[in-house]
Amino acid sequence: MSWWKAVCSVCGAVACGVACVATGGLAAPAILGYSAIAGGLGFFVGDKADKEQAEKEKMLLQDQRYKDTKDAENKQANENNQNKNLVEEIAGKLNGSIPRKPHETDDYLKEQLVIAQNNIKRGEERLNRLRKDADNLRKELTGGNSLLSLLGLNKLSLTDKVMLVGGIVVVIWLLKK
Repeated sequence: MSWWKAVCSVCGAVACGVACVATGGLAAPAILGYSAIAGGLGFFVGDKADKEQAEKEKMLLQDQRYKDTKDAENKQANENNQNKNLVEEIAGKLNGSIPRKPHETDDYLKEQLVIAQNNIKRGEERLNRLRKDADNLRKELTGGNSLLSLLGLNKLSLTDKVMLVGGIVVVIWLLKK
């Protein structure tokens, strides 16, 4: 289950739980049914958001700038992992758990350790910049990341949005009775 499905399902169930508390538990049996329905609807809304997000990612990968940025991001992440493995190997050689080669003295290994740690630090900084660049490109190419666009509701007309909000208000009003 993706995080969108989980968030939407939990939000639906929590909203019904809040309605149950607000009515003083009088509507508890009905709320349990509403909670199950809201959780199921939340799951389907989350599923739709996940599918739209996958489609957006496919569309974004058609843009060469975004594709190059994502490739650089993946390459940098791999380099960072290699540097972390190198640090672990050097630390193992220093503490004696990994055998050394004849030319690997303590001073040489400590120098190599400092170099590898600096490479990790610079690599993490570059990776963060690349991730920020990818986010900025994503926003530029898709027109932003508002909640409405993430849920796919940005395509609705004003009338549809008003009807949706009105429906929510009616459901809340009915739950209060």
